[in-house]
Amino acid sequence: MCLSTVYLREKEQREQIAKNVAAVRTRDGKLVFTDIMGVTTEVDAEIETIDLMENYIYIRRRGSV
Repeated sequence: MCLSTVYLREKEQREQIAKNVAAVRTRDGKLVFTDIMGVTTEVDAEIETIDLMENYIYIRRRGSV
């Protein structure tokens, strides 16, 4: 099973948003992460990087560089 941790990246900082994420989808233009317990986390952001070998997903707020 491939579970990932989601981090919000802003400049040189990263904040853990969710862990043990098993599914990612979009709803109304937002990212929705669901962990193995079925808990969802919804974020108005876009995907920056997904690395399933290292088990992480980096996201950033819309419009951020």
